[in-house]
Amino acid sequence: MSVEPTAAADTIKKAFRREIARYHPDKVIHLGPEFQEMAATRAAELTVAYKTLSDPVAREQYDAGVAGFAPAHDTPNPPSNAAAEPYVQPAVEPDHDTPPPPSGKRQFETERAGRDQILRRAIGARVRSVVESLYGAVEIPVVRGFDVALVPVARPRFLGSHPPRVLVKVNETADAAAVAEAWNLASRTRVHAGKSPIVVLLFGRQLSPPRELLRAIESTGRQRKTPDGPDELVVVVVNTGDWTCHMQDEVSATVRKLIDKVCV
Repeated sequence: MSVEPTAAADTIKKAFRREIARYHPDKVIHLGPEFQEMAATRAAELTVAYKTLSDPVAREQYDAGVAGFAPAHDTPNPPSNAAAEPYVQPAVEPDHDTPPPPSGKRQFETERAGRDQILRRAIGARVRSVVESLYGAVEIPVVRGFDVALVPVARPRFLGSHPPRVLVKVNETADAAAVAEAWNLASRTRVHAGKSPIVVLLFGRQLSPPRELLRAIESTGRQRKTPDGPDELVVVVVNTGDWTCHMQDEVSATVRKLIDKVCV
């Protein structure tokens, strides 16, 4: 939203209202379907960013950076571990032999270059604030294939149950293939300990129909557990626009408690 890292809550609110107004459907109707969709995406991302920056705990995590995400007001260093860094679409060099596109289209194309990284950091910060509110301090190991991993450090005897290990993966599209891939990646990780469940939060802007997602999620629930794998591995599909969730009905009370805090 182009605000200073030290901006006050009122300044952030004003910036959000100003920016969100730019992407109202009436403002982009003349730009065609592709850019109308981009405007809708940008509006959803602004909402996520505003909710994150309005939460003191989530904002602190966002400013500090989560699991390799550089703070928004710093220039990120080149990634040292490709698996741990989110993909950021490079800016397109202008072609000086052709006339520039209309200002509206150029604006959207420029903003799109960094939106994936900002969205991943905002989601990671918000999920981390939820996990820490439930279980206290967390470790953030690098887990291949995921944008962030959160492992509570408190022992089960202090919490009354084995806290879940939370893996976050942000995709453009969440469909049956993405669910299967996330489950397979999570099943091969070594972040679990004893009876601690693993919860995969698979975020997507574009989601398959709920019935298709549910079939895919239930299919992963029927997968045979490996001897050294977690006792419970659950994939939850989350809509990045409104944080509504799709998940199987049969989950432990520990997992249900976490999902009820994450999902709207």
